[in-house]
Amino acid sequence: MRLIDLHAHSTASDGVLSPQQLVRFARDCNISVLAITDHDTLEGLPVAGTEADRVGVHLVPGVEITAHVEDLEVHILGHFIDPDDRRLAEFLASSRSDRIKRVHRMVEKLWTLGLPLDVDEVLRPASGPSVGRPHVAQAMIRRGYVASLKEAFDRYLTSGKPGYVERSRIPAALAMRAIKEAGGMTSLAHPGDYGHDEIIPFLVQQGLNGLEVYHPEHNTESLFRYERMRLEYGLLAVGGSDYHGTGGLRSIGLGRPALPEARFEQLLAVHTARAPGNRPGQVKSSIDG
Repeated sequence: MRLIDLHAHSTASDGVLSPQQLVRFARDCNISVLAITDHDTLEGLPVAGTEADRVGVHLVPGVEITAHVEDLEVHILGHFIDPDDRRLAEFLASSRSDRIKRVHRMVEKLWTLGLPLDVDEVLRPASGPSVGRPHVAQAMIRRGYVASLKEAFDRYLTSGKPGYVERSRIPAALAMRAIKEAGGMTSLAHPGDYGHDEIIPFLVQQGLNGLEVYHPEHNTESLFRYERMRLEYGLLAVGGSDYHGTGGLRSIGLGRPALPEARFEQLLAVHTARAPGNRPGQVKSSIDG
């Protein structure tokens, strides 16, 4: 059985391993299929693809886009995207600009709390173009304000805490359209995080293809709940570790959990059938296994 992880992050966003290192680490972990799904950027994909070809890992080009369903922030995963798609790159560039503005506003809030930071302290160590709360948290650790990423998030940087700043509200429908126009397939990342399963049928109407059923924050009950929901709404299953390489940020290790191979084959078959140049029905897939 192949090990398949369709959710991992590199230094192009908020991971600690470069895209090349992440691919090599996947090989060392006996992972056969890896998706790099950095936040709001495609920058790491070309070098990751070259390294994946070299070491024999099947790389699925991906992305994770922060979006909203009304007031609720959600994350939309895209898989099998074209890394060279100009329209998606432009869409993501706008989102990254918003991330930088958000960092400025978080730093301003932390100053009012007696925790002074310079914006450069946050931006300069970031290896990639997509910055976010983990980079703010790391700057807080370097200053000695908190002892860990978890403490930074729990005390200051999650919704309702004094250093939190909301993202600009990109409608989830727009994020999904951008992914699909780049040849990709859309999934709702870690649905158990939101506590609002009623958004799933709404997103299905907007063009959602799948649910991230397998995720480290989904317990057994959640896994079965989202498996039932994806069958009810005719969705595909995706999943992975949400690996960042940093303690306190979700993942318990690359490939943990892994997406079952049968689920990946279903996803791949549907993607292949929808690819340009294929005749309708050329590849047949049953999503209920």
